[in-house]
Amino acid sequence: MIRINSRELDLSTVNMAELIPEQQRILRLMADYRDIYDYNSLHELYFELYLRVHILRASEGLNYSGASFATFTTSYCNEYVWYRTRRGGFYLRPGIPPHAAINDIFVNGSLYAFECAVAIIIVYYKAVLDALGPAMFNRLFPHIYLFSWESDRDLGLAGHVSTDYIPGDCVYFDSPDYNRATPEWRGENAILMNGDLYFGHGIGIVPAREILDFLNSKRMPFARRSAFLNNFIVRPDFRYLSRFYVR
Repeated sequence: MIRINSRELDLSTVNMAELIPEQQRILRLMADYRDIYDYNSLHELYFELYLRVHILRASEGLNYSGASFATFTTSYCNEYVWYRTRRGGFYLRPGIPPHAAINDIFVNGSLYAFECAVAIIIVYYKAVLDALGPAMFNRLFPHIYLFSWESDRDLGLAGHVSTDYIPGDCVYFDSPDYNRATPEWRGENAILMNGDLYFGHGIGIVPAREILDFLNSKRMPFARRSAFLNNFIVRPDFRYLSRFYVR
């Protein structure tokens, strides 16, 4: 359900011609779901639809960038743009504009390797950059540090429990019987694309079944429990970020 100023939105009042097909599908999903999506204005709602499409585009871009999967121990980056910390994170070098550093990952992907949580953060940063533009992005995120789930508070990442998945959401495929020798495959953070396709860094843009099969192939010997898609969803704070968008 979608509510604007506490009133349920009637989709017949929405000019669908203003929305591209992906936005129309997202809007209909939100309207049909049990979860309630509250907004103070149509501007907030339309920005979420706009940013979600940018998340899908950023996921595709990262998938085809040439960036590799790596653990924190084996991660690497373009050292002209980032410092690699002892923990395996990437810290922005002085004098490098934040927008240029994020774009470099997509342009020079072969110089990068990182794990799946970092990939999600990169996707969200890139989507916000493309949605708001370089000047606003640099103002909001002047000190980017890429490590695990660490992100700037202005991104507003928050998790909640639901099975009302929406394209652009980060979901988690959990593997309870993962092999302790390869803890990086205890699960996979992934962006829901359209339909049954997910972007999982190191796996690709594939149906859920392929992610599950991949994780199951990495389990302990004689494992009995299959990997599964759990009900924990992570999203940026769309309503907060909408304040910085001018159409």
